[in-house]
Formats: sequence, structure tokens, C-alpha cells
Amino acid sequence: MTNKETMFRNTFLPVACMIILSVQACFEEDERVLPYPGIVSAITDSIQTNTSYFDLESRQIVKSHRNDAWQLGFECGAGGWHIITNCGANWFIYNTGQPLPDAVQSMPDKIEGLYDIQHAFPDSTAVGDWINPPEGGDTYPRNIYLLGRFVDGSFTSVKQIAFLEVNDTAYRFFYKEQDTGLSDTVTLVKGDMVNFMYYSFDRYRQVGLEPEKDSYDLVFGSYYDLATLFGVTIPYQVGGVFQNIWHSEAVLDSVTGYAYIEPEMIPALLFTSRRDIPGYAWKGVTVDVAGGGTASYAVKSNYSYIFHTSEGNYFKLRFLSYTLEGRSGFPQFEYRKLE
Repeated sequence: MTNKETMFRNTFLPVACMIILSVQACFEEDERVLPYPGIVSAITDSIQTNTSYFDLESRQIVKSHRNDAWQLGFECGAGGWHIITNCGANWFIYNTGQPLPDAVQSMPDKIEGLYDIQHAFPDSTAVGDWINPPEGGDTYPRNIYLLGRFVDGSFTSVKQIAFLEVNDTAYRFFYKEQDTGLSDTVTLVKGDMVNFMYYSFDRYRQVGLEPEKDSYDLVFGSYYDLATLFGVTIPYQVGGVFQNIWHSEAVLDSVTGYAYIEPEMIPALLFTSRRDIPGYAWKGVTVDVAGGGTASYAVKSNYSYIFHTSEGNYFKLRFLSYTLEGRSGFPQFEYRKLE
């Protein structure tokens, strides 16, 4: 790392981590949007520490779990093979590009390229294409990956991992912990009714965390994305919202205004299955540099979202605030069925 990069990390990054994108406790001021009469809901577990699944039809949180309950997620379904990494809990993965165990002992000194790009899902995962699908059957390079947790500027709890194979019902992978030398080969069974099954290295076992894939529409939690502050764009941990990837679509409308969105508009809308809609862009940040680097944020009142759910219903939704009883990390939102 150059002297310039070191100075950047030692000065800019600690401040930025405190003030960017409404994910830290210093975001105490919240410019609220006044709701229209309709359904108003709030996420009651902070999305900075928990993942919550919300169903628009039943108007309730279907399930919630700790953000740090898993490290790797495995796509289900007969043809599923994508593997995701829990960057929301500061876990990152590095493809060494070579199949020899113990040949690469350390993670890179930066996190760029080590986390999933959510807006490109299922492409651009940090694990990437770990299968070569030639004619006549899949082959597996079985490269060694390093999985580590990023804490205070360095990686801890690093594990060597080789993904061995996948079929219609299960995955198989090998891991070895660098700290303890503990190793094992794991068979992880796919779940027919969920989008992903997960593996916890804290518990050394497969964990089922999601509700059934047809029972929710929105996922609230934390993840990494590129963001710009003071003219510099680098990865940050953000609090945001995903749409369910199971037969769901959404579109952002920043022009019409929530009150004026009507069912007659639906045929002209360009819906997308992009996972990170709404993402985190529905809230903005103002940094008070003169005031010691404190920050306040405001919900973008002109941002409305229209969802086409797996049940075939259309809803319009807008966010009202990011606080609950004075605490940040608790999105409040208003929505109404379009019919």
C-alpha cells in the first residue's frame, strides 16, 4: 500500500464509516415525510443488525434473523448454482485463481471485488463462475477461495474454501480454517421452498433462515455498495431494501408523485427484476463538516416504488422515515394496493 493510500485509509475512511449512508448510529436527525391516509408500516428490528422479510399482502413482517447468522448462501432450485457472501456482516471472499491449498495465505489489502454486486445479481457475485459448463456436463476448477471477516482494517477468521460440485438437490464444498487448522467437507441440501439455503461457520452447519419464497415481497438488511462522499467513490456498508427475487418486479417513479400514481399507469411502466430496488437510494445524507462530521439524512419524498408481487398484485410504496422512537435503522413506509 502506498503512502497516499495509507493516509487516505487513516484519515478519510474512519470518518466516512461514521457518517455515510444512514447506517451508523450518528444519524439521529430524520426529516420525515408526511403520510397520506393509507397503510403505514415500520420495520421493528434494526436493519443494521437484522434482516427482516415483509409481505405486502398480509401487511406483516414474516420473519427476522440476525444479519450475522450466516457467511455463505447457496441458490436453491434444481438449476441453482450461484453462491452469495454475507458482506452485510463484513464477510468477504477472494478467489485465489489456483487450486493448491495453502499456496495463498492472506486476503488482499482491500475489499474491492470481494463482495457481491447486488444490482447485477445473479451475475457479479464475488464467488463468480465456479463452474465450467461445457457440452456433456459441468466441470469444476475447484479454485481455492479465502473467506474472511473485515474488522478494524484487517481480515480475521480466514478460511480456505473449495467448491466441489452442485446438482439438483445439493452442494458439496471443502473448507479449512487458517487459525485452527480445522477442516471438513460439507454437503449442503437445497430447499425446495426457499430462494437460498445458508451455511454458518459459527455453528458449523447448514441453517435455514428465509421464509418460504412466496410468502414475502421485501427484504430489509445491510450490504455493501459503491457510494460517493466528498467526491470519492469507494465501497460502504449501507442499509437498504431488496425485492424478492422470486417472480417479482419493481419500478422507481421519481416524477409522478405518490398520491397521483394510479392503476391506469401500470401498462406503461418498465418493470425490472433487479434485486436492489429500492436499495438504499431512497434516503440521502447531509454532512455537517464544520460541526465535527455529524450527519443527518432525509427520505427522498419524490421517490415512489411500484411492485408487482409473486401473487400478481400491484402496490405503490414510498418511505416516510428511517427512525423509530429516535433510533436509526428502522424504515417506516406507506403503501397501497393498486386495483
